[in-house]
Amino acid sequence: MSWYKQFDLVWVPVVDFEAAKAFYMNILELELVLEDEDTKWAEFQISPGAKIAIHGVKATNANPIGAIVLEVEKLDKAELWLAGKGIKVTDKEEIPGMAKFASFTDPDGNIIQLSQSLMEQ
Repeated sequence: MSWYKQFDLVWVPVVDFEAAKAFYMNILELELVLEDEDTKWAEFQISPGAKIAIHGVKATNANPIGAIVLEVEKLDKAELWLAGKGIKVTDKEEIPGMAKFASFTDPDGNIIQLSQSLMEQ
Protein backbone atom coordinates (compact mmCIF):
# COMPACT_ATOMS: atom_id res chain seq x y z
CA MET A 1 0.00 0.00 0.00
CA SER A 2 1.30 3.42 -0.94
CA TRP A 3 1.49 6.38 1.43
CA TYR A 4 -0.66 8.40 -1.02
CA LYS A 5 -4.02 7.68 -2.61
CA GLN A 6 -3.54 8.98 -6.19
CA PHE A 7 -2.27 11.87 -8.27
CA ASP A 8 -4.69 14.81 -8.15
CA LEU A 9 -3.32 17.94 -9.81
CA VAL A 10 -0.49 20.33 -10.53
CA TRP A 11 -1.12 24.01 -9.89
CA VAL A 12 0.68 27.13 -11.07
CA PRO A 13 0.55 30.73 -9.84
CA VAL A 14 -0.94 33.37 -12.15
CA VAL A 15 -1.13 37.15 -11.76
CA ASP A 16 -4.05 37.82 -14.12
CA PHE A 17 -6.52 35.12 -13.09
CA GLU A 18 -9.11 35.92 -15.78
CA ALA A 19 -6.55 36.00 -18.60
CA ALA A 20 -5.03 32.72 -17.41
CA LYS A 21 -8.46 31.10 -17.09
CA ALA A 22 -9.33 32.21 -20.64
CA PHE A 23 -5.99 30.85 -21.93
CA TYR A 24 -6.50 27.39 -20.44
CA MET A 25 -10.21 27.23 -21.39
CA ASN A 26 -10.36 28.98 -24.74
CA ILE A 27 -6.89 28.58 -26.22
CA LEU A 28 -5.88 25.17 -24.88
CA GLU A 29 -9.53 24.01 -24.78
CA LEU A 30 -9.28 22.38 -21.36
CA GLU A 31 -12.47 21.63 -19.44
CA LEU A 32 -13.03 23.88 -16.42
CA VAL A 33 -14.22 21.55 -13.65
CA LEU A 34 -13.99 23.79 -10.58
CA GLU A 35 -13.72 27.52 -9.96
CA ASP A 36 -13.69 29.61 -6.80
CA GLU A 37 -13.70 33.33 -7.57
CA ASP A 38 -13.13 34.28 -3.92
CA THR A 39 -9.83 32.43 -3.67
CA LYS A 40 -8.93 32.84 -7.38
CA TRP A 41 -8.66 29.09 -7.94
CA ALA A 42 -9.64 27.11 -11.05
CA GLU A 43 -9.12 23.48 -12.01
CA PHE A 44 -9.06 22.01 -15.51
CA GLN A 45 -9.47 18.31 -16.33
CA ILE A 46 -6.61 16.86 -18.38
CA SER A 47 -7.48 13.18 -18.24
CA PRO A 48 -9.24 10.91 -15.76
CA GLY A 49 -7.63 11.54 -12.40
CA ALA A 50 -5.37 14.38 -13.60
CA LYS A 51 -5.95 18.13 -13.43
CA ILE A 52 -4.11 21.42 -13.90
CA ALA A 53 -5.06 24.24 -11.56
CA ILE A 54 -4.32 27.95 -11.55
CA HIS A 55 -4.19 30.13 -8.45
CA GLY A 56 -4.36 33.91 -8.61
CA VAL A 57 -1.55 35.64 -6.74
CA LYS A 58 -0.27 39.22 -6.48
CA ALA A 59 3.09 38.39 -8.07
CA THR A 60 4.94 35.39 -9.43
CA ASN A 61 8.57 34.41 -9.45
CA ALA A 62 10.09 35.50 -12.77
CA ASN A 63 12.05 32.24 -12.98
CA PRO A 64 9.72 29.24 -13.18
CA ILE A 65 10.97 26.33 -11.11
CA GLY A 66 8.95 23.57 -12.72
CA ALA A 67 6.85 22.68 -15.72
CA ILE A 68 3.55 21.08 -16.59
CA VAL A 69 4.29 18.16 -18.92
CA LEU A 70 1.64 16.96 -21.35
CA GLU A 71 2.19 13.75 -23.30
CA VAL A 72 1.25 13.96 -26.98
CA GLU A 73 1.01 11.31 -29.68
CA LYS A 74 2.86 13.36 -32.32
CA LEU A 75 4.83 16.44 -31.38
CA ASP A 76 4.66 18.00 -34.85
CA LYS A 77 0.86 17.58 -34.93
CA ALA A 78 0.53 19.24 -31.49
CA GLU A 79 2.83 22.04 -32.63
CA LEU A 80 0.61 22.71 -35.68
CA TRP A 81 -2.51 22.76 -33.48
CA LEU A 82 -0.88 25.22 -31.09
CA ALA A 83 0.36 27.39 -34.00
CA GLY A 84 -3.26 27.64 -35.12
CA LYS A 85 -4.00 29.14 -31.69
CA GLY A 86 -1.14 31.63 -32.04
CA ILE A 87 1.22 29.73 -29.72
CA LYS A 88 4.84 29.22 -30.74
CA VAL A 89 6.67 26.25 -29.26
CA THR A 90 10.33 26.58 -28.35
CA ASP A 91 13.13 24.54 -26.83
CA LYS A 92 12.63 21.60 -29.17
CA GLU A 93 14.93 18.70 -28.44
CA GLU A 94 15.12 14.98 -28.96
CA ILE A 95 16.69 12.18 -26.97
CA PRO A 96 17.20 9.63 -29.77
CA GLY A 97 15.15 6.49 -29.28
CA MET A 98 13.54 7.89 -26.13
CA ALA A 99 11.52 11.09 -26.53
CA LYS A 100 10.96 14.42 -28.28
CA PHE A 101 10.20 17.59 -26.31
CA ALA A 102 9.02 21.14 -26.98
CA SER A 103 7.75 23.90 -24.71
CA PHE A 104 5.51 26.94 -24.62
CA THR A 105 4.35 29.23 -21.82
CA ASP A 106 1.05 30.42 -20.41
CA PRO A 107 0.41 34.18 -20.03
CA ASP A 108 2.36 34.24 -16.74
CA GLY A 109 5.39 32.45 -18.14
CA ASN A 110 4.63 29.06 -16.57
CA ILE A 111 6.25 26.41 -18.75
CA ILE A 112 4.10 23.80 -20.46
CA GLN A 113 6.23 21.07 -22.00
CA LEU A 114 5.06 18.61 -24.62
CA SER A 115 6.53 15.12 -24.63
CA GLN A 116 6.32 12.46 -27.35
CA SER A 117 7.64 9.02 -26.49
CA LEU A 118 9.84 7.40 -29.13
CA MET A 119 10.08 4.12 -27.24
CA GLU A 120 8.30 1.15 -28.77
CA GLN A 121 5.65 -0.36 -26.57
